[in-house]
Amino acid sequence: MDNSTLWEEYKEEPTSLLKKRIMVNYTNLVYYVIHNSKFMNLNVVEEKDFFQFGVEGLSEAIDRFDPDFGTKFETYAIQRIRGKIIDELRKLQIKPRINYNIQDPNRVIYRNVSIDQPYDQDDDFTLADIIPSEYELPDDEFNALEQKELLVKAIKNLPERDRLIVTLYYYEHMNYKEISKILDITVSRVSQLHSKIMKELRKKIEREYD
Repeated sequence: MDNSTLWEEYKEEPTSLLKKRIMVNYTNLVYYVIHNSKFMNLNVVEEKDFFQFGVEGLSEAIDRFDPDFGTKFETYAIQRIRGKIIDELRKLQIKPRINYNIQDPNRVIYRNVSIDQPYDQDDDFTLADIIPSEYELPDDEFNALEQKELLVKAIKNLPERDRLIVTLYYYEHMNYKEISKILDITVSRVSQLHSKIMKELRKKIEREYD
């Protein structure tokens, strides 16, 4: 039975058996989302768990999809699957690559992030830019570490989404487009949020220097 026939029958009588057949036919979409995204680079859960999240998203997509709306099911399902995975990752609090809690980014800042290196070809902003201009970046390691400690303290006090953006941009080295897909917002919105976050961090750092 082809997909169009399945959908027609499911629309008339949405039985669990028909839904199961539809899910089997579209399981490849779950694999597509998992392997064509940054999800597999996040050291949070195993692939089977990502698959389970995706299957739940696929199930929700089938329940909510209206064939008469004009949107292809594949397009709709991919968004639902990706959204479900992101929702589950948010519940777990994303832990990129190494096992650290996003509320405790000390290890990331100390060991993996350069405060004077830009990460987006379209944006030359660096973490060094939030250091007050009257305080030049120090050459000695001790003072440099002190500045990083101030950054860590400021970042830890950011709202969760802002911490996530800082982590994805400066640690995961994702660009605005990639972050927009993870957060399901526009690229321009990511840029706006990033600028706002940097201004807030600069104010926090300035207060520490005063």
